[in-house]
Amino acid sequence: MDPIPAVWRIDIEPDEFEVGPGQPPWTGFVTMASLVQRLRGRLEDLGGMPLCLSWFPRFDPEIGRSYGQVDFVFDRYRALFDELLEARDVFGTHIHYYRWDLRREATYSDHADLEWVTHCLDVSANSFKRCFGEPVRRASQGGFFLHDAVVKHSVALGIEVDVTVEPGLGALAETVSFGAYATQPSPDFRDFPRRPYYPSRTALNVPANSLDGAHPMMLVPLTAYDYEGALAPWVRRIARKMFPRLGKHSPLNPWKEWPDACAYWDFMELAADEGPARYIAFAVRTDPPSSRAFRQAQVLFEYLPRHPIARRLRFVDPLSPEIRALARVGMGPGTTS
Repeated sequence: MDPIPAVWRIDIEPDEFEVGPGQPPWTGFVTMASLVQRLRGRLEDLGGMPLCLSWFPRFDPEIGRSYGQVDFVFDRYRALFDELLEARDVFGTHIHYYRWDLRREATYSDHADLEWVTHCLDVSANSFKRCFGEPVRRASQGGFFLHDAVVKHSVALGIEVDVTVEPGLGALAETVSFGAYATQPSPDFRDFPRRPYYPSRTALNVPANSLDGAHPMMLVPLTAYDYEGALAPWVRRIARKMFPRLGKHSPLNPWKEWPDACAYWDFMELAADEGPARYIAFAVRTDPPSSRAFRQAQVLFEYLPRHPIARRLRFVDPLSPEIRALARVGMGPGTTS
């Protein structure tokens, strides 16, 4: 069985989306890091290579407003960051475009003010460089927000890869990750590619076919699969195989409800083997250990070493040669990035 490059994205955030007064601890980060470290040795033995996970701490202005410093989590949990760095994991930034609504006394996502968007990116990138001693190269966006202005400014900051796109996910007008509300919906990802690619300068959902026509930043979409079709009666499954357009892929998010842990990893393996590129990518937020989202993800991750896919998975940096090679498809002979 062919190996499967895998990107495990972990967004390091406060336990709650809307932070209250004081400086509550980021218990979700501590618990998720502990879970990863318990699994690391077993997954490395099964996969036959070191585990490289991708961590994306929040350094945006709202963290500074709530905690008094944008790099609060790095300062408070420096020993934990050092432990992950020693394990050869990689880091990027996770940016929410939150602002404080004084009248409502609530946090909201400002996706309409592009000056604010670029300011949040600048603050995050500068904080990352102060903490890690090098420019940021990897990013994921909060609130499912990916805009052409985000891509262009990310490129200007030296960011080389973004792990935000969720193929199959339609535009959202409301979601808990927006805070109280958002000034505009999230992008419609339903027709975005299901493989790593360099987006065209004309449209983010179109892979560029040449280096000249590409944004020089790779997008690594999260894995999506038509799992509802896979669970349908056999007649409908046959119809979907005969007429692929009948299928409807959706993101395989670990925090969703699944029939069981084995079924989840079955879907992941099918998505890798049947999809347009053999790889998987999934994301989790550092939710508090008491939350339903964390408990759901924990069951899946603790089961992973018992599933056959664990012997095929090679957890890698989203900027690894394995992922870059998948993105170069269609870029023309001799293209490099």
